[in-house]
Amino acid sequence: MIDLNALSQINKIIEQDKISSTYKFALLKSTIDACQRYDNLITIENKMAKIPLGLIIENWIFDYLPFVFRQLRQQNSGNILNSEIEKIYNELFECMCLDSRHTTWEDAYIKIYTKYSNLELDDKQSKILLKLSKKMASTITKMPMKYSGESQYSIYMPEKTTFGKISLHDKFNRQFLIDSFGMFSINEDHYNIFRYMGQSLFGISTIARRWREKTYSLNREQLLTDEVDSMIFKTIFADRNTNIARQYLPEDCTCVWSNKSLKNGQYDIDHLLPYSVWANNDLWNLLPSDPRINSQKSDKIPSPELIVKQKDIIVDYWNLYEEKAKVLFDYQIRTSLAHEKSTTLNKHEYIYAMCEKAEYLIVQRGYSSYNTK
Repeated sequence: MIDLNALSQINKIIEQDKISSTYKFALLKSTIDACQRYDNLITIENKMAKIPLGLIIENWIFDYLPFVFRQLRQQNSGNILNSEIEKIYNELFECMCLDSRHTTWEDAYIKIYTKYSNLELDDKQSKILLKLSKKMASTITKMPMKYSGESQYSIYMPEKTTFGKISLHDKFNRQFLIDSFGMFSINEDHYNIFRYMGQSLFGISTIARRWREKTYSLNREQLLTDEVDSMIFKTIFADRNTNIARQYLPEDCTCVWSNKSLKNGQYDIDHLLPYSVWANNDLWNLLPSDPRINSQKSDKIPSPELIVKQKDIIVDYWNLYEEKAKVLFDYQIRTSLAHEKSTTLNKHEYIYAMCEKAEYLIVQRGYSSYNTK
């Protein structure tokens, strides 16, 4: 499955490509994330994988947000990023009353990311993020995508590099990014490397290490230690906040894995696909669990057989979320589990999609599976 020549090409980008900024590292990181988490949106035809460019744009917006907020340079020119991109970020910070003199980058990140992921952006914030996404798209396609590899566009092949005609009709969100910015293609061999070896490539010794080293070299006058690692890995979300689910769940529930009755709110909120592995706080992934069962499951992956066995109770909770938070739930589950050509909201299809992700994590990534007795 893994082509050694393709692996060598990726390794050369990481270790040997000329690096004038951190852009290539951000591109590789976001490609890994897209290939591993959004296989439902990726199509493979004629040995080429077609991936929504919007997924890369979304990653870039949030990957670079901490560095702009903290004024940490990310390119040799002396600027943090492209000056136009910096200007738009600062417009967003001002619009959301975020001042780096009084606010940590962590709090700024969480405020913006939470509003974005929960569909709470107002019209002005949406328009600013649209402007930012257009500039990001142009930068991504004309710089790291163009110059990664031994010749121009030899690894990444975007459908287009200009995005001026995109207009915002609805709220700015992931679905808008996916629908509006077209696709880019990579060779199927490269896709397999990103999908099945991505965590090794992004580990401490490779992409993350090179990104960290470049940031240190560009900001020698500042004392930077673990803060850069936190910006790259987003360890601020290690608490896996699940409070949003409790807004919609009743006091008395049934354990999603054991069918045990849970009274008076005495239950845990389990990430069906563990947060440490999938980093997903969507409602569809947050269901009530007996605390003892949740402790046993820990960061294990529910087996496809267990998911199918419990599909009725999972769908019942999904129906409850849909009833109480339809717009948010439909948006989250569609972007996470719906296949690229799907036109209907079929929850049993989503059960199958979740089984596919669980099997990938267990069989291809080597995570332990979880089954109830």
